[in-house]
Amino acid sequence: MPNTSPDAGAGFALDVPVRRHRLNNGLRVVLSEDHSAPIVCVAVYYHVGMRLEPPGRTGFAHLFEHLMFQGSPNLGKMELVRHVQQNGGTLNGSTRYDFTNYFEVMPSNAIDLALWMEADRMRGPVITQAELDNQRDVVKNEIRVNV
Repeated sequence: MPNTSPDAGAGFALDVPVRRHRLNNGLRVVLSEDHSAPIVCVAVYYHVGMRLEPPGRTGFAHLFEHLMFQGSPNLGKMELVRHVQQNGGTLNGSTRYDFTNYFEVMPSNAIDLALWMEADRMRGPVITQAELDNQRDVVKNEIRVNV
């Protein structure tokens, strides 16, 4: 039977090597190398979440998360998803209280592609009125069913 007492994890330390950098444009970069598997995870965190939404006006951060998958200056709608899947990877995004994040897990030889796609998405998502209307309905339904 596993030890589930409150101090079961006491004394456990996770030693993960991390290097932190700040680019000239203010972007913070955190790197942690682990060569035990030939994969890479590229994750982007934006310091925008539900806490910034005014009372009675919820869902904006979640809506924007959805819109970020609808295309970018160089990638059409859902092309980012197709590129990740064609390279055997997986991706997702989530909206939390203090942040919104997006990530891709791909073979390590696709790191340049993953970084380029996130930079392109960060530069400016392509948002049409039709996509805004569609994703607004999707998010309203997710809120309604508590997803």
